[in-house]
Amino acid sequence: MKINPNVLLCALNSKFIHSCLAVYSLKKYATVNGYPKEKITIKEFTINDTLDFILNGIYSQEYDAIAFSVYIWNCEYVAKLCRIIKKISPGKTIILGGPEVSYIENHPSFAKDSFDYILCGEGEKSFFTLLTTGEIKEEKPLALEEIPFPYDEENISLFENRIVYYETSRGCPFSCAYCLSSAEKGVRYLNLNFVKEELNFFAEHNVRQVKFVDRTFNADKKRAYFFWQFIIENFSNKNMNFHFEIAADLLDDKTIELLSTAPDGLIQLEIGIQSTNENTLNINCRKTDTEKVLSNIRKLLKNKNINIHTDLIAGLPGESLNDFKKSFNDVYSLKSHQLQLGFLKILHGTHMVNLSKEYNFLFSPYAPYEVLSNKDMSHEDILYLKKFEDVFEKVYNSQRFIFSLDELEKHFENPFEMFGKLTSFFEEKNLSFVSVSTKEIYNILSEFFKVKINEESEKFDRLLLTDFYLSEKSELVPVNLKYLLPLNKEMAEKSSLILHSLSLQKQKGIAVRFVGDNIFIVNYADRNSVTGRFSYKPYSSEISSM
Repeated sequence: MKINPNVLLCALNSKFIHSCLAVYSLKKYATVNGYPKEKITIKEFTINDTLDFILNGIYSQEYDAIAFSVYIWNCEYVAKLCRIIKKISPGKTIILGGPEVSYIENHPSFAKDSFDYILCGEGEKSFFTLLTTGEIKEEKPLALEEIPFPYDEENISLFENRIVYYETSRGCPFSCAYCLSSAEKGVRYLNLNFVKEELNFFAEHNVRQVKFVDRTFNADKKRAYFFWQFIIENFSNKNMNFHFEIAADLLDDKTIELLSTAPDGLIQLEIGIQSTNENTLNINCRKTDTEKVLSNIRKLLKNKNINIHTDLIAGLPGESLNDFKKSFNDVYSLKSHQLQLGFLKILHGTHMVNLSKEYNFLFSPYAPYEVLSNKDMSHEDILYLKKFEDVFEKVYNSQRFIFSLDELEKHFENPFEMFGKLTSFFEEKNLSFVSVSTKEIYNILSEFFKVKINEESEKFDRLLLTDFYLSEKSELVPVNLKYLLPLNKEMAEKSSLILHSLSLQKQKGIAVRFVGDNIFIVNYADRNSVTGRFSYKPYSSEISSM
């Protein structure tokens, strides 16, 4: 490889809103250590971009070397690009790095003649060494203080309306069998003063969302408390959001009390529960106090100021479909703002590779290597849960149907049964895995209630229409709910009279909404930063302002 080449650091993100911390960190380490800035270019694409678009971006300038950051979500696409680039320009050096290529030799997606180098593990120092010497050397992990802050005055504007990823630690104290963090030993933390300074940089540059990539942010409870207190004390008046992945059973009452003082939407927490089956958790080397997890999440949700995202994993060894139903019902009962139903991925370098043999796993040979079956779950079970997840994502995780789902639950033995029946209804209408407009889902739920329950359907439709008004700005209500509205002329006259009586006719965003005999005043200029729904009040003569 040519020494001191012109190099392109290329990232393929899953969505435009995402960014790639790795490429910015690699460039900053190299340039701080003397590598010419003009010789390293960063370009970010998404996996939704066409090959021609990406190739045009790559070939718009001359590069001696192209380095790709490889993950399970872009692995197949990067492999395709590498093969094409080597055909077009066999003299270009191709460098691969990232978790997807760090833990396996002879990766099945990458032909041996489609790349030149693989950098395993943490890449800052090894990437710099390769550029300056043409050799790969095994490097000891750096202290985090030795890795420069990747954001600066020159690049921060690139992240407008995007998520900024940020790390204050590397490693994880836990050894969950399915997680790549289990391949690392120990946890390294960035100095507290560095973190305070860098968070202030984000605030000064109006960064809207900072997503911490620390695997378990509160592994050190005192440290987590310190930073949450710092964020609450210093950024409560900023239009910012900080996202953390945490272990809920490590929270104590003092920390929960602190978090309760955060302004709405300032803090967002992602909590991986994965399963509530103790045998499954033990098999997967996941040490957690499930009862404490559930109890602490309830306490957090009670305060209504923090968006809570919970996770379950289907297909874990030791968990049958019936076991998974219980896990689902346990976690659903929390009513977190998002409940992600993920499917087990057999990642290279994890202990799950060994367990997969013992538990007769079949999994996809293509990234992201999702489970197809195991001795506890058949392929039919997995397929069913895939359809279930598709419907659940459209209905529950949209947060649009809060009132109507609360009512619907009363007619089923448990939440899994409810969503199971709804999944079957979507399938009957040939809507499994089909894109469905939001407005159409209101119609489907209305029809589902009438067909499958057929009692007090008008009451349910009213709740659906209320949900619609609190989630959508549109005045064009779903077809199945139009019968609940007064005539257009009558509605317009009533709206005008009500707004005048409340002196709200000139206030921006205020609208009168009719749901059968009920009338609501909705403020479309006031969206709840936790739930995403609009504020409202039932109409009465006592309302004088909003």
